[in-house]
Amino acid sequence: MGDMVAVIESHYPKGENGRLPMPLETLQRLSFMQQGFGHSDPALENALYDHRAVRL
Repeated sequence: MGDMVAVIESHYPKGENGRLPMPLETLQRLSFMQQGFGHSDPALENALYDHRAVRL
């Protein structure tokens, strides 16, 4: 995952305006879980609250 983070990092927001961005590694893991389980954004959010196995 480290190689992918290095590629994305230069394009990822630095948090200079507005809310601080989520750590890139966390966002990447969430994206992989979302694709792997076939969840929509709301379904992934519900899974994170409801199921201990998918919590980070």
